[in-house]
Amino acid sequence: MKYLSAKSILTDPYRAGLEIGAALATISPEVVLLFASMSYDPDFSDFFEALYDGLGSESVIVFGGTGDGIYETSGAENYGVTALGISSDGRVAWSTAIEQGVQADSFAAARACAAKILASCPETPVFRMVLADGAKADGHAIVGGITAEIPGAFFGGLTGDDRKFTSSKVFLNGKEYEDTVAMLSGCGEISMAINAASGWTPIGNRGVVEENLGCEIRTINGESAQAFMAGQLGKPLGESDIGIVPLAAYQTGSTEHFFLRTPSHLHDESGAVTTFGSVEKGTVVRVCIASRDDVTRGVTDAMQALAPESLGFIPAAAIIISCAGRKWLLADKGEKELAAFFKHLGYSIPLIGFPSFGEISPFRNGDCTYTSVNFHNVTIVVCLLG
Repeated sequence: MKYLSAKSILTDPYRAGLEIGAALATISPEVVLLFASMSYDPDFSDFFEALYDGLGSESVIVFGGTGDGIYETSGAENYGVTALGISSDGRVAWSTAIEQGVQADSFAAARACAAKILASCPETPVFRMVLADGAKADGHAIVGGITAEIPGAFFGGLTGDDRKFTSSKVFLNGKEYEDTVAMLSGCGEISMAINAASGWTPIGNRGVVEENLGCEIRTINGESAQAFMAGQLGKPLGESDIGIVPLAAYQTGSTEHFFLRTPSHLHDESGAVTTFGSVEKGTVVRVCIASRDDVTRGVTDAMQALAPESLGFIPAAAIIISCAGRKWLLADKGEKELAAFFKHLGYSIPLIGFPSFGEISPFRNGDCTYTSVNFHNVTIVVCLLG
């Protein structure tokens, strides 16, 4: 396997695409994973034209989307484009699928997308990555739809749009899509390990979600969602808490593993809270807090379950999907998270990633098995490739 990462912060979309394509052409990639800021919108068509010109081939699979910035081995940026070229010399069979309609029914769209992947794969895929429109999709329903068709571990996230929450893009083979979920799978000789962590700590009393409608949590423990959260925090929720102060939602039957849900909208009249991703009725929740040091510690927590001696392969490349809320709380471009990742790994490898509007991943257990896949907020997902 050959991996090569590249990034460009050129503002002209054609020149940026050409720079990325020319850099990755040296390994003749079969697949290019690509994340970009919305700064190139509405000229992504110029970017992709140049990308394929630089690659020297129109048969390369291009898969990715937009985010609230970019990550690459050489550093993080608030704008630009980052890409990872993958060349297996034919040892991996790659498949892609795409389905629109996530705003109307995220579960059905994701399930249809997963069914297409299964139909196109010669065997059970080892590498499975999913991306969906972060402005329109319900991440929890996306995970549910894929899990209904494909058992086992997969990872990914919701694309972003520089904190506007109005329009985000998914990329597939030189085209941009909205209202979409897409998947990339790889069957054959590829090694992958994934894990997720946040650094946020649950505080106060447990509550049970009693009334909800989709992503809107209305009551917890007999009071409004805002009243419950304020009682645990010791202060009312405000606009500054959006995207940052989450609820820990515990996996059924677990007191250890939880996924996070951050507020996206506060309903003043009813006291309800709309979150990035739905939470099912009956779910046990707790309010969480984190300092900036805790957020950085989350990277170390994610890496501890990915120790090289437990992987069965030497990490040769990495994909990081980290919540944009983590970047906002750290008040940097993502440099602290990258520094923590490479400090723990101990050496440099090709790496790309993006700040997302929601993360998708299981947790990796100590015995190298995985929990069920969940949709997360304010979490970092690390995928290591061998």
